[in-house]
Amino acid sequence: MVDRVSPIWWLAGIAGLLGACSQTTRIGDEASTGHLAQSGKAVAVMRLGMASPTCQHVGVWLGVREGPGFRPTKPIAVIHAPSLLDVPVAEVELEPGEYHVVSYACSTGTKISQVASYDRTTGLTRTSHASFTIAAGEVVNVGSFEFHAARVGTNAFGRELKTTVTVTDWPLADLDKYKSKRPQIYAQMKTRLMSITPRSGQDAGEEECDRMRKLKAEGKLQNIPAVCAGSPGGTETKTATKTR
Repeated sequence: MVDRVSPIWWLAGIAGLLGACSQTTRIGDEASTGHLAQSGKAVAVMRLGMASPTCQHVGVWLGVREGPGFRPTKPIAVIHAPSLLDVPVAEVELEPGEYHVVSYACSTGTKISQVASYDRTTGLTRTSHASFTIAAGEVVNVGSFEFHAARVGTNAFGRELKTTVTVTDWPLADLDKYKSKRPQIYAQMKTRLMSITPRSGQDAGEEECDRMRKLKAEGKLQNIPAVCAGSPGGTETKTATKTR
């Protein structure tokens, strides 16, 4: 079940970042790899795409794995995302470790819509859209995160939500703009794209596909996902589509 209305503390966190008086999430200009290594911290740099032309501000929650789900820990945002003067890039200082993008929010200026699969019993999110790992002293460009969602079809419980996530390199023009505006960060930055979280039956990994092919040959499965129907060893894609 995908909740468009998140718990109040989630909503307050995103609302504060996406408010008209807020600024794009940034780190201090004094950050350096040496300083970060001494402090045990790291910096992730993420470009956030607009899910809709009406989005004026966009944001995501980063979370960490906890038990059966993910605990939201850090909201980051881009204010005035459609601006032609600034690149839609957010920076965030983090403890070393593994992080997951667990929700996406769009503000039209008057309304905030947030998509997250939230378990009200555990307080965790069920879904990771993409993930990355980061080590102390690193400044990592984790890529351009693009999120799109649409209500599709109907079933006994209403319309389902189909979401598409992509992670790509930044456009060259945005790299040039970012270099001009944030030269200290750009000079230290290395690109390591986030991995899109596989969805069972949607973008299964090759190991899972091999198992499905074997089970089909044994007569234990009748159908396998289209992505697994081809020959083994195909090229990995950085695009995931999932229907909930």
